[in-house]
Amino acid sequence: MLKKASIILLIAGLGFISCSKDPVSDLSTEESLVYVTNFNKSANFKQYKTFSIVDSVLVVENDRSGTALTEIDRSLLQRIITNMEGLGYKYVSPKSNPDVGINAAWITNTYLNVASLPLSSYYGGYWGGGFGGYGYGYPSYYQYYETSESYWLVSMLDFKNPNKADSTVNVIWNAQIRGSGIGSPQHIDKMVDSVFGQSGYLKNN
Repeated sequence: MLKKASIILLIAGLGFISCSKDPVSDLSTEESLVYVTNFNKSANFKQYKTFSIVDSVLVVENDRSGTALTEIDRSLLQRIITNMEGLGYKYVSPKSNPDVGINAAWITNTYLNVASLPLSSYYGGYWGGGFGGYGYGYPSYYQYYETSESYWLVSMLDFKNPNKADSTVNVIWNAQIRGSGIGSPQHIDKMVDSVFGQSGYLKNN
């Protein structure tokens, strides 16, 4: 009886495992979003009082670039302004010598991948041994395919302390937004709020 009960429990356990949800594939769009922020540890954000922002989004795809101002781009830029003002910064025009500047970019990287068929990288292209004993080899076949990844990149530039020697400015903070749904307008507010929300050191009020 005990043995029979154990078998029933085992079958029930296997059934539970097979019916359980995949923790990755069952993520909602919002749950799949990833926010990565970095900052220059030598920067004193309390010294910055004013900011300006680009009037369009930089679009980069591999070695090509341009600008765009779609409805989702406008929403992104406006939400950045809202968050910066909430942190205590004053929005000014680029001509008013802002302390920091904000850039926003949509970046797409495309990669060419190679797959070896059929499984020649695992078996060395060899068929023999206990399977007939012929010892014949077979040729490798290769399949090429492209994959691409897009993400948002928001950067803060230090205009208050330019490098006069080489006429450059430092990036003192940036944020990457990755995941599915990043091109959907309904997620813009949450995405922008999240990257600023996890960057409390930017606050100066």
